[in-house]
Amino acid sequence: MSIRIHVKFMIAVLGLVAASQAWAGVLANAQHFKAGTHSVRVECKVQLIEKSKVVKTRRYVVYIGTGERTLVLFKSPAQVGEKMLINDGNFWMFMPQSQRPIRITPMQKLLGQASLGDIATLSWTKDYKIRSKQVQGKVLHLSLEAKKASASYQRIELRLDASDDFPLSADLYLRSGIMAKTAKYIRGERGGKPAVVAMQLTDRLHHGRKTIIYYLSVSPAVIPSKLFNPEILVRSDLTRLLAG
Repeated sequence: MSIRIHVKFMIAVLGLVAASQAWAGVLANAQHFKAGTHSVRVECKVQLIEKSKVVKTRRYVVYIGTGERTLVLFKSPAQVGEKMLINDGNFWMFMPQSQRPIRITPMQKLLGQASLGDIATLSWTKDYKIRSKQVQGKVLHLSLEAKKASASYQRIELRLDASDDFPLSADLYLRSGIMAKTAKYIRGERGGKPAVVAMQLTDRLHHGRKTIIYYLSVSPAVIPSKLFNPEILVRSDLTRLLAG
């Protein structure tokens, strides 16, 4: 290889690296509108709507730690004391009267079209890699592929506002290749800054039915590591664990 060809090759490689980093930055910006990338405490309200009427409401508090660690606390009267834990790709359900956690999957239903993965584990920057990207007028279209088989969805077709990378909508695909549902992201403000304040989920099988996840609050949190240990969690007082 001549020096001239080698230089051209290196310039091309550096250009591809720079472009890849730029698109990764776009995805990070989009993720930040949801809940950021650090440890946070999220309060959620999930509503099932049929024919424009709210038929059921559930409330949750979600502790999202570093890595693949998340704890979901059920706060509705009928479910008080129930908990779901995600730690390094493993999923457990804790019932108030049981001393043994139950193994579950990220597709465990919470309410309507909303699954555990929709409120607890769906991080674009941590769990997915960009397979392709397109600019379609005022919309950026990113095709994302899961890094691990344990991800909630194997593929995500994500659409962003080209002006600021705000997420607009996403088609969510299972490992089978079937599109499970479509998510629409609702723009609002949190702390005076643009943020995703709700996510609306619909699917092709239930016309006139939708599930909306409202993010009532998102705040930074220092979360003790023992909160994500299933053996400690099943036999310890949660209030004491959260106090450190």
